[in-house]
Amino acid sequence: MRRIIAMTVLISTLGVGLPLVYRTIHRRFFGVRSEVYLEEQIMEYYYEDEVRVIVEQIARTKMRPPINASLHKVTGEIIPHENGLYLDVDAVVNSVVTAPAKSRVALQRIEVVPSLRTEHLMELTDLLGDFFTPLLGSPGRVENIRLSLAAINNTVVLPGEVFSFNEVVGERTVERGYRNAPIILGEAVVPGVGGGICQSSTTLYNAVREAKMEIVERRIHSIAPSYIKHGLDATVAWPYTDFKFMNDSDTPVIVKAEIQGWRVRVWILGKDGGGEK
Repeated sequence: MRRIIAMTVLISTLGVGLPLVYRTIHRRFFGVRSEVYLEEQIMEYYYEDEVRVIVEQIARTKMRPPINASLHKVTGEIIPHENGLYLDVDAVVNSVVTAPAKSRVALQRIEVVPSLRTEHLMELTDLLGDFFTPLLGSPGRVENIRLSLAAINNTVVLPGEVFSFNEVVGERTVERGYRNAPIILGEAVVPGVGGGICQSSTTLYNAVREAKMEIVERRIHSIAPSYIKHGLDATVAWPYTDFKFMNDSDTPVIVKAEIQGWRVRVWILGKDGGGEK
């Protein structure tokens, strides 16, 4: 008996440097017990660090992040959320290395629920703010307004999130469909790509004001625009002059925007009572 104990201690001490036969014996003493399976994969005689590598490889193929519910950019239909999947690597490794012989260990899958779920978007039906301005100008100007409204339409703004007009709409370029139309530059009106989209940002600004959300950044034009009283406008210019607001309520809101006949309309949907200030 003493010889067996002495040999075990020697094998444990020298481990890797011993001939193959002794390493095999070492594994039988200190590795995973015989006929232990991790689901369908045999794990017997693996060392703990080897088990961890295997479990981490499995986790990479099995785990997936949760996906928030969202809105279809064109139709506004709700795209349902998807739960994620998490594997507790430490717990699985411990279960394998402590499992009795001839046993089968199951992967411990943990479902991860996203923060924004389908039912949350379904609740956002109350009209918090609504504003429209008259649609004026050339076909190029109207097209620029249409493109910018399509970009901000059906945008979900989460609680505490800051909406940036420039970030959402992006750079106004010919390649993206924007056309030349009059823009206010200093004290002059000159042609420029994307002319007219300040009407979109202005209409959004006033809808946000009605919704009583926090204005983070806004500038007015140097001269009065034709579609609204001077001082109620919000000018934008890529990339530095921006209009930003923050959803300072405790529920998400949805920005809706489109041309409706002769008017540019932007409205904010949310949950009444979700905006405690």
